[in-house]
Amino acid sequence: MKYNRLQIMEDYIRSHKSVTNKELLEHFDVSIQTLRRDLNYLDRKGVITKQYGGVLIKEDPSIKTGVEPLFSRIDSNADAKDKVARLAARYVQDNDVIFIDSGTTVYRILNYLGDVRNLTVITYCLDALNLLNKMPNITTVCPGGVLSVGAGVLLADTNLYNYNYNKAFISTVGVSLRRQLTNTSLQEGTLKHHMIKHASKVFVLADHSKFDVIAYNHFANFSEIDKLITDTKPSEEYISTFEGSQVEIVY
Repeated sequence: MKYNRLQIMEDYIRSHKSVTNKELLEHFDVSIQTLRRDLNYLDRKGVITKQYGGVLIKEDPSIKTGVEPLFSRIDSNADAKDKVARLAARYVQDNDVIFIDSGTTVYRILNYLGDVRNLTVITYCLDALNLLNKMPNITTVCPGGVLSVGAGVLLADTNLYNYNYNKAFISTVGVSLRRQLTNTSLQEGTLKHHMIKHASKVFVLADHSKFDVIAYNHFANFSEIDKLITDTKPSEEYISTFEGSQVEIVY
């Protein structure tokens, strides 16, 4: 589909910073006329700068294109992350099947689930798996995949993820009124989107530092989630927007 191709093309150019027209023609297997239309669209959108024989990504200073490695983020805002995780854990009940996302907040939920019985956790997050290895009372499912060293996750094709969940606990790099829920990895964003679609209830965990942050990859709208759990009360503008999308805010 055209708009899916445009999004993939935008992500491709972002990841390479600069690309020749010849490379784009070969990679996307389109005609020169179609490529010109696509690049004109991305140019009008403010994503690229066209140059002779190719294009350059036009960086938006308000858009976050990367995050620090996992090991350097573990201890940042630790108290806030623990509060968010503790609040989220209250929604996990006996006999649940839950999905635990990647990131340095969501896996902390596991620290507060000692009394939950007959729980099944599905996760691709290495930090979560390390904790679950010490929790024999919980049934753990790891879908597997290719290790992303910096992110600490196992990435795989979502066609291999034939799971349904009572509840999905999702992380995010950014929460914004402009772009809603965003992250810095197309692959992880695809996984998040898949998990959201296959969960009965969706909880997004985001401490105060994630608000008004935009990352380049949009993975969900507010209307696709049930609750947003954070550590402090958001601004009235956010509260009004969440209410309009029928999202409950927990803090």
